[in-house]
Amino acid sequence: MRPLVAKVIRDPLYGDIRLNFLEAAIMDHVAFQRLRRITQLAGAPFVYPAAVHTRFSHSLGTMNVAKLYADALELSPEDYLITALCALLHDVGHGPFSHCFEDAASSWLGMNHEQLGMSIMQLIGSTLLDQCSAKLLQGLERESHIYGFDNARDYVQWAFEETISAVKNEDYRAHIVDGPMGADRLDFITRDAYFTGVSAFNTVDIFRLTGNALLMDGQLVYRAKVVDNIYGLTLGRFLMYKNVYYHKTSRAAELMMQLMITEAIEEGLLDGYRSVKEFSNLDEPTLLGLVKIKGGKSAQIYDQLLRRKLWKVVEERIVKAEQQSQILEELYLLHAPCHIDVPEKLSLISPMDRGEVLILDEKGVVMPLSHYEEKTGYSLLQQEMNVFVRVYKEV
Repeated sequence: MRPLVAKVIRDPLYGDIRLNFLEAAIMDHVAFQRLRRITQLAGAPFVYPAAVHTRFSHSLGTMNVAKLYADALELSPEDYLITALCALLHDVGHGPFSHCFEDAASSWLGMNHEQLGMSIMQLIGSTLLDQCSAKLLQGLERESHIYGFDNARDYVQWAFEETISAVKNEDYRAHIVDGPMGADRLDFITRDAYFTGVSAFNTVDIFRLTGNALLMDGQLVYRAKVVDNIYGLTLGRFLMYKNVYYHKTSRAAELMMQLMITEAIEEGLLDGYRSVKEFSNLDEPTLLGLVKIKGGKSAQIYDQLLRRKLWKVVEERIVKAEQQSQILEELYLLHAPCHIDVPEKLSLISPMDRGEVLILDEKGVVMPLSHYEEKTGYSLLQQEMNVFVRVYKEV
């Protein structure tokens, strides 16, 4: 069954990205269009001026990679569609300046960006047909028949219910997107390296990795022959975190953005955006407009960002994980008042990864990559976990 093509998007990484009518309708929804005004890398443009790409383009790219997986895994047309929607919608819950907003506002909102995302998915699903153009509505009617539905409304309702279920239950369709080798990671490393101009750190071979994936007992498994490509991805991710995401100047800007957002919340500037419906209208121009016009302390921080008067590093250490609490206390006593940043533990395999990478070895045995290392003599992942600590001072 060949999907209908409603739109073709030109992407600098993949060329043409084709969308069916449901994907195109979602893309045109106002809550998804908001992602055009949410930058992918909040602080990186202070160091890498071209890194102004958005969650919108990343979401489309992630969907494209998810479809590569779906093709390789020979998913049914229904699972192919739901996998694509999981990818397309995976970041709809992000707020202004992406993770900066989440770090500052998740406790205020009472949920993280993934939980917000599911609520916004429900919002989009319930209002999609009301916002569609006549052309898209006609296409959705035709497309609904392909999937065995009598009308577009039943088709849309089924698609969103299945997508939300896949995300909640973390089944293989969602895991294709958010797993340790998922479409999300494959796209953001490749895209971020491209737009920051550090493509030498992009060691990801998307087509080889997706083309050698298997689905076994509902789990994503990789053929042993792509183990080196998996190492390439983990190494590329490590280099991107070390040189881009955790660049001292980029992190200084992001810490200031977090404080600006925290102050804006305390000043009551965002009180009108706590509901899901209103939050789905909150983007970076809106936030900065509120801060500039009505802010107090938040406006002062925004002015510093505009003038690039960023906090400066006065000390930097890499310490053992078990020493973290003691070292942080010592650094604060030494430098107070100060801002201490502990981004994430630096390692080839992220401690935040959702599950291990599974390998199908030459004898047909499935095992975690860490066990495959022991068998083959590799030791790239067997390392101590270190903590990266920086102390910033306001200027």
